[in-house]
Amino acid sequence: MNPIIGIVVCGRDSDRQFVSHSYIRAIEAAGAVSVLIPCTEDTSHFPCYYGICDGFLFCGGDDISPRLFGEDLFTGRGQTDMYMDSFHLNFMKYALSTSLPILAVCRGMQVLNISLGGTIYQDISLRNTASQNHMQQSKNRGDVCHRVACAKDSILYRICGSFLETNSFHHQCIKTVGKDLSISAVAADGVVEAIENPSHSFLVGLQWHPECMYESSPPMQDLFSRFIDRAKRAKTISLPIQFP
Repeated sequence: MNPIIGIVVCGRDSDRQFVSHSYIRAIEAAGAVSVLIPCTEDTSHFPCYYGICDGFLFCGGDDISPRLFGEDLFTGRGQTDMYMDSFHLNFMKYALSTSLPILAVCRGMQVLNISLGGTIYQDISLRNTASQNHMQQSKNRGDVCHRVACAKDSILYRICGSFLETNSFHHQCIKTVGKDLSISAVAADGVVEAIENPSHSFLVGLQWHPECMYESSPPMQDLFSRFIDRAKRAKTISLPIQFP
């Protein structure tokens, strides 16, 4: 039976919630079934999603409000949604408590980092060193933007090797790494491109968008395949404690 992956909604638009089709397409192409998890204030629903799903995918999206990692606003770039931010952080903390596989993409990686006590730069320009442009302007979101180097002995290294060619659509980036997380890939300018928990079956955050490169990049296909394979074997018999 195919595993079921809960794709957490990317964002809101007026009275609608949405997920980009590229995430659904990549999950299904890798052999899993997609279930969309909507933004909700009712945390009592969270265990129901655990009962349904074998893994969770956190998508990209808008900026995270700096108030949620202890800062005032320092930049005029980006749009925030405190309601969505609070839901994503709460659901990430719950998802981590289940020990199910998690793949966190772009904003999702930053949500993962902040939920474990890390911080991010509100804009890459606020780093104390020169930075590349990490917001590519190509019409095709699957086009390559830059290369990243993968740390040896990391999950990413074992799947994809020493280097990866990736796309890039972000202007925020990790500042301090959260508890139990390690850096598993960096760009040439030192910007963190991937984080993971090496003791977890599959807990990986990626700053790029592998779902947009799925059709053209074998390493991205291998990445999703490993995620889905871990989801097939991750389920425990008993449900976790109800989220407070």
